[in-house]
Amino acid sequence: APKKLVIYGIGFVAGIVLNIFLIGILYLVNDKITNADEVERLTGVPLLGVVTKLRRQPSPGIHIIDHPKSMVSEAMRTLRTNLDFFSVNATKKVIAISSTVSGEGKSFIALNLGAIMALSRKKVVLLDLDMRKTKSNPVSEEVDESKGVSTVLIRKHTWQECVVKTAIDNLDFIPSGPQPPNPSELLLNGEFTTMLEGLKEKYDFILLDTPPVGLVTDGIMAMKRADVSIYVFRANYSKKEFLKNLQRVLKLNKFSNVTTVLNALPPVHEGYYGAGYYEKETGTSVIKNFFRRA
Repeated sequence: APKKLVIYGIGFVAGIVLNIFLIGILYLVNDKITNADEVERLTGVPLLGVVTKLRRQPSPGIHIIDHPKSMVSEAMRTLRTNLDFFSVNATKKVIAISSTVSGEGKSFIALNLGAIMALSRKKVVLLDLDMRKTKSNPVSEEVDESKGVSTVLIRKHTWQECVVKTAIDNLDFIPSGPQPPNPSELLLNGEFTTMLEGLKEKYDFILLDTPPVGLVTDGIMAMKRADVSIYVFRANYSKKEFLKNLQRVLKLNKFSNVTTVLNALPPVHEGYYGAGYYEKETGTSVIKNFFRRA
């Protein structure tokens, strides 16, 4: 007669071995960034912080205003604090936020980081330097699309005429303006430097939301004029080869003031920099997290 106990034992061990084998195969073929350790280890660039993944679709407004107690808002406060330690000697700080491709969340981080700085009683202006791609404006409905950074760089308008007030007192915004045929050349001329010098006289922080540096060179030009550059990766979206792209950018341009942020890390990885420490979870979300960990 069949020995059921032996058969069950063989099946159990075979199942475990097969699962380990499949997990190993999936790990080898996965080319996405999955944790913060990969970013620090493979780039050699300091990690400014980790932003957890949103539990719902992003709202049209400013996230830290709409959801001040969320894990994402707490992570933004951590980024602001760590940024002070990263550049303690800079009195006027120009901060460039960039990424390799679109969709990694650099504009979301730029807007909410600027907002959290403004709430700490610093005067902040956010510049949309992505003149190649028009995107919806989350800060105000009263934006004149006929003027912005592009028209300032051709001396059609002054930057004072293009400033848009936001719902936060100390946060201003300058849109990209009409799409020019030569955005890279516009950033090379002296007007861009002149505009930054004028903004430094009024604002404590100037945030540059740059185009993706893996697609166009505009972002590199903005990073060269920044005191600090924040390079954004998105968990389970950015490819591991993007880490090599950052190393290549640093080597070719000899940047020494670059730090990284890992965006949209699933909450199962909570613990980095205290993200989500103050957030209260319902019983349902605790059960969901248990099954995610499992």
